[in-house]
Amino acid sequence: MRFLSALPFIALLTGSVLAVDPPAGSTPSEDPYGMNAKVKVTFPDNDSPLGITVVNGKVARINVEITNQEAYPITVQAVGGQLRKHDRSVILRNLTVSKQGTEIPAAGTTNVPYSFVPNMHAQDVVLELGVLFSIEKHGKAVQYTAFNSTISVAEPPTSLLDPQILFLYVFILGLVSAGGYVAYQTWVVPMLPKPKRVRPVVPVEAKTTSTDVKTGFDESWIPEHHLKRPVAQKVRSGGTPKPKAK
Repeated sequence: MRFLSALPFIALLTGSVLAVDPPAGSTPSEDPYGMNAKVKVTFPDNDSPLGITVVNGKVARINVEITNQEAYPITVQAVGGQLRKHDRSVILRNLTVSKQGTEIPAAGTTNVPYSFVPNMHAQDVVLELGVLFSIEKHGKAVQYTAFNSTISVAEPPTSLLDPQILFLYVFILGLVSAGGYVAYQTWVVPMLPKPKRVRPVVPVEAKTTSTDVKTGFDESWIPEHHLKRPVAQKVRSGGTPKPKAK
């Protein structure tokens, strides 16, 4: 049994071929094989009533719920999609094709997960999500546009602990500090009063005289005969010294 490959599946993500209510913006078409199924697409991470928003760099999860309303099984071969401009004129990005090979029994329901990571400028885009079925009864591949509506791509919230933001803060702080220092040196410093120069005082040594100096020497321990100065004796012309008076 031969089915459509994944490459042409990307280019065939327009139009609906199942006998179900087409999503908003899609064009209904006839079901050439009489397959009856119901497809419902939900975004588990988006519960806002304002619309669907995906964040750059963060995985956008999609759940595709398929209910087989036939009496024979059908198989989900692949899920893929495209991101287009808001006016649908240009394809901005082809999303990854997720191969499944999931068989849905008769009257059974299966949830098929799909995800992609957006990486583009913040803007509103059109998401076209398609599912490729294989009908075992006919031996053919049938493609269905499960979602075709506008979503919003947003930038991730900025964290104060982001290294790039911290570096930016340090860089700006450095520029402001350098500018403030230059302004202070240019305008403030010349306006400040200059301090007067004070000549250093050189200390003058006081002159002392001999009368001002007291030895403070203790002479009590010296024998008295050493303290008395010797008296000079007169010598007679004959060479005989005069005897001392007793």
